[in-house]
Order: sequence, then structure tokens, then C-alpha cells
Amino acid sequence: MILKRKLRYVLVFCSDNIDSERGGREILDGIMVVMGHLTYNRANPKIAAQYSERAFTIQVNRGFEKELILALSFVKNMGGKKTGFYTVKTSGAIGKLKKYAESLG
Repeated sequence: MILKRKLRYVLVFCSDNIDSERGGREILDGIMVVMGHLTYNRANPKIAAQYSERAFTIQVNRGFEKELILALSFVKNMGGKKTGFYTVKTSGAIGKLKKYAESLG
């Protein structure tokens, strides 16, 4: 029997510009420090899409989106700069978040 992995997608805006390669890794490392290794591995967050230099979507296992949002609020530094992350919307479909992010600009 094959089990389907149920995911949630979280649309996040950043107060500072990030690059897709290095910035994404730094964000996930910061989340891991706050969440701890066990919860991080169970939540399995990944950068699903980046819409601009400040807007991106994080994919996470369903049931762990609240822990991810809480962990993002504690990540304050990225690359030596003070940075703030703002969660805008959470959805089960990445297409809806893409349309929402494009409507915000």
C-alpha cells in the first residue's frame, strides 16, 4: 500500500532580499536551530518555490505548519543581516499561493 504524503504550503515574505541558493539553505538552517532536529525531520520543510527576491513558499508536512510559522518568527539573522519573516497565508495547494503572491506584487 502506498501512502500519500499530505503537505501544506506556507507563503512567506522576507524583509530583506534573499538569493535562491544560499538564502534558502540559511533559512532552513535557522528553522532547524529553533525547531530542533527531531521536529525538523518530522516536519520536513523545503523551499518549494521562490516568486521574487522577497517572497517564497515553504512546503511542510501537514500538522507541522504551526511549528514552522513559530520557528520562522524566531529566525532574526540571515547572512549577518537582521531579517524578519512574515507568514502571509497557508494552503494545501501551491497554485493558490502562487496566484495570491502574484496578486500582491
